[in-house]
Amino acid sequence: MPILGDFHVEVCDWANAADREALQGVRETVFVLEQHVPLDMEIDDDDPRSVHVLARAFDGTPIGAGRLTLAGRIGRVAVLRDWRDRGVGTTLLDTLLEQARARKLPEVSLHAQRSALPFWLHHGFATAGGEFEEAGIPHVNMQRVLDPPPEPERPPPALPPDPRILRSTTREELIAVTLTLLEGAQHSMCVLVRELHPLLLNDTACMVELRRLAISGRGASIRIIAQDLSRAMQEGSRLLELAQRLSSVIEIRRVVEPADLAYNSAFMCVDSCGYLFRPLESEMTTVGSTYAPGRHAELMRLFEEVWARSEPWAELRALDI
Repeated sequence: MPILGDFHVEVCDWANAADREALQGVRETVFVLEQHVPLDMEIDDDDPRSVHVLARAFDGTPIGAGRLTLAGRIGRVAVLRDWRDRGVGTTLLDTLLEQARARKLPEVSLHAQRSALPFWLHHGFATAGGEFEEAGIPHVNMQRVLDPPPEPERPPPALPPDPRILRSTTREELIAVTLTLLEGAQHSMCVLVRELHPLLLNDTACMVELRRLAISGRGASIRIIAQDLSRAMQEGSRLLELAQRLSSVIEIRRVVEPADLAYNSAFMCVDSCGYLFRPLESEMTTVGSTYAPGRHAELMRLFEEVWARSEPWAELRALDI
């Protein structure tokens, strides 16, 4: 989530009602009310299929928007009047270009309003054709070729670490092996559990490691799939408190598919190829390893499949998670 000055930019989901309302609010203010674009032209069939970005002031107020279509066309870039000339448009564009590069698009295009030509020319776009009218406003088609991100210099591969077998049968042992696994993580962790309760991740030492992961910089990611948050919400959870402060890094979803709801095991994976697995989530018996690439890859495939079928917890939106 790019951050600059007193605002930030985030990637949004058009299918999410709150995100869609925020995006539409900015676009309608700029295009419909200021520029008199017909409302039925402002929203189109590309919106549900596009990548959307939203700029917010630090109090959460939506102040800018933009989108990237599947065909690589940038559009609907809008910034509220009071926030213009403060870098919002540039940050929106940079985020859209990052999304385009991540999708390996060779180039992007856009229909630029004639009055905004200097902005787009300054950011590397070139005109491609003559002037035309769109919604009664003079436009020019523009394009920009995208250079692929440079390959980082990679040091020689390190020798694989000596694996350490992890086992537990009691609560204390489970906390200990969880801490051992977290200490070996570099930037990311994934967890699939039935209930998010204070048994493990509320432990002080574990919370220290979770915070270290969350602020570890580029690639930091903590993803959790849980079926039940009732105890965590009622009794309080230090993990939920951390997620409130670092919502761009910590994501929590819930399963909805019957097959996923029937899954009785629990596991944790970290990016150092370590894992913990509890055959029965309700029991303390756990097996794992600090380094087991094969088993780690197997569990991560399952996690990604369930993650793709899961959805955000509506209850957590009130907590800004």
